[in-house]
Amino acid sequence: MLELYSTPLDILYLVLSIAIAFFALFLVLALYHLIKILSNINNVTAKAKDTMDLVNHYLWQPIKFAMTIIEKSKSAAAKQAKKAKK
Repeated sequence: MLELYSTPLDILYLVLSIAIAFFALFLVLALYHLIKILSNINNVTAKAKDTMDLVNHYLWQPIKFAMTIIEKSKSAAAKQAKKAKK
């Protein structure tokens, strides 16, 4: 067994193969964590979209409706004021 690793080139090949194996393992783990992070980001953005849809539906739409009513009542009041002046 010792005869197999007697030359420096054999030792270099052994060390390089171990280093490449650890590097490949590191890359696999990093890719796994990256996929998990991107999946979580996808879930967060989906929930944020749902929240914004709810805000738009339950908050912004009634405000727009009330603003439309106020603008129409202002224009109707201005017309009534013009008629009253004549």
